[in-house]
Amino acid sequence: ESSSDKTGDQHIPRQLEIQDQEGTASQDETSPSLPIHDQHTRQLEDRVRELEVKLATLSLLLSPQKRQRRLSQNILGTSPPSTPPTADNSSLFAPVLESPAPLRIALSDRKRNLSYQILHDGTITPNEIVTPDDERDLKNALGNTPKTISEEHFVTALKIPTPSLKEEERPTPKHLDWDTPKNGVKMDIKNKWLDYLNSFQESNYDVDLQMEEFVKIPGAVEALLGFGFWICVDSFLYVLTILPIRFIWSILLLLRYGVIRSFKSEVPVGPFRFHRRHSYQLVQVAIIYTIYRFVLLPISIGKLYHWIRGQAMIKLYVIIAMLEVFDRLLCSLGQDCLESLYWNTTRRPRSSRLFVSVAVVLVYTTIHSFLLFVHVATLNVAMNSDDQALLSLLIGGNFAEIKSTVFKKYNKATLFKITASDICERFKLALFLTLVLLLNMSQGMDTHMVVNYFHMCAIVWAAEWLSDWIKHSFITKFNYISSGIYPEYGLLLAGDFNGIGHEGVNMDHSHAVVKRLGFAQMPLVCVLFRYLQEAYKYATYNNSPSNLVIGLVLISVWFVLLLCKQVLGSVLRRISHQKLKAAPEFCSNNAKVAKRKAA
Repeated sequence: ESSSDKTGDQHIPRQLEIQDQEGTASQDETSPSLPIHDQHTRQLEDRVRELEVKLATLSLLLSPQKRQRRLSQNILGTSPPSTPPTADNSSLFAPVLESPAPLRIALSDRKRNLSYQILHDGTITPNEIVTPDDERDLKNALGNTPKTISEEHFVTALKIPTPSLKEEERPTPKHLDWDTPKNGVKMDIKNKWLDYLNSFQESNYDVDLQMEEFVKIPGAVEALLGFGFWICVDSFLYVLTILPIRFIWSILLLLRYGVIRSFKSEVPVGPFRFHRRHSYQLVQVAIIYTIYRFVLLPISIGKLYHWIRGQAMIKLYVIIAMLEVFDRLLCSLGQDCLESLYWNTTRRPRSSRLFVSVAVVLVYTTIHSFLLFVHVATLNVAMNSDDQALLSLLIGGNFAEIKSTVFKKYNKATLFKITASDICERFKLALFLTLVLLLNMSQGMDTHMVVNYFHMCAIVWAAEWLSDWIKHSFITKFNYISSGIYPEYGLLLAGDFNGIGHEGVNMDHSHAVVKRLGFAQMPLVCVLFRYLQEAYKYATYNNSPSNLVIGLVLISVWFVLLLCKQVLGSVLRRISHQKLKAAPEFCSNNAKVAKRKAA
């Protein structure tokens, strides 16, 4: 029985080998008399047969179920077909992905070859490892079977040599030694697959640690955005309180300079001498007044309100999208314009570039103030609409921002720009909602209307918070950025607020942090003055107070704002000092990189 099984097992490969030899001999005998075209056709047919043998061998390696079925056929006494294809139908012989020689040993499904397990199963459990006895039986069974030349070449090509290791350097895993020569092919396939996986997966992170960072992101974002929000409030109060004082002081110094020059040729040096930097405050106040008086004041807020309310929803969606895009672009451009104006004012006051800088700042402030003015009017329409369709449109814009920001590549520098933009956006939202409330209260609001307004404000703020949390959480998740980056951003703002690194700039300490955040002070102040004037017109429509009462009220409000500015500035400086004091030491490697860049 063993001899008959052995003869039956060797039947197909011997027949294929005999067929190859007969085909080669017939080709050699007929080649001199055949035309060149027929010789080429015969060579292609031989090549196809050789590829069929290789595909059959590959099917043997990757199809354990077919091996099991062929093995069951041998056990039941069914022998494979022994009739080789004849010469008449050899050209029509279709490739069959079957092994020319069935396996002689029984391997269960749990002992599938390693290449199949890596490519299909993905993992190898200890129960699925082929034992050394099975490997030895398989080697002995295959070694006693003659193979065709194509089989020999194909099997030889699969044998990949592995580097030899010394006995003491060989690892000793529990279940299988992957570095042994007999498993060289298996280890090579696994290494290739792992390298290919690592090319897509940037880091081997811990899932639990990643979820912990994902949960920490909202708290870290809110801590930074809250700190930046109050810095924006302090910078905005600077324009309302400190800038008027500097403007009046600059005018007095300018008058003193003109009086002294009328009597003397030289102005004495001292602390009361008019300096070039004083002209910067004069230009700032002049630009703010020009925009308010000649650009925003002629625009009727009532006509703009009803024009926006009468537009179609799709048109309003386009308008809101354009406002948000141009607002961010102009915030980035405005700080560069003001920085250029300050440079030309203090360094080249008699140059023609000073007039160019003033013109550029004037054009920028005009465009940005008009866009913010329309934005406040749109928000006023949304808060007063009955169906709240426009309010839903405004809230949907926050979540549309997630789509445009999350699925992009970010590093620490670009993520800080997104965070600074969110800080400025929150301050503008708070300012705009306050202006809309003042305007509606001046026109008359009952208790129910006030409650409804605060309810809608809560919805708007909740949507803003939720969109920021989702955006930053997934940006840090997709870019493998730790939540500890947000306290580092806070250190940057704290250093700028305290004036660290900006000691030579003769400007307010808030200038550096305003430039860092991209905060638009002057356009927002222009819009504030215009809506306060409109609210004052509605509030005093029936009974107009005297100019004395108006002056006293303005001075009282200014003193209150000045007091708030001083208290808030003191608190923020203390918090910034504590942040800088509690900051960890700078890494020595980063210090070397910074010195190299500075050199």
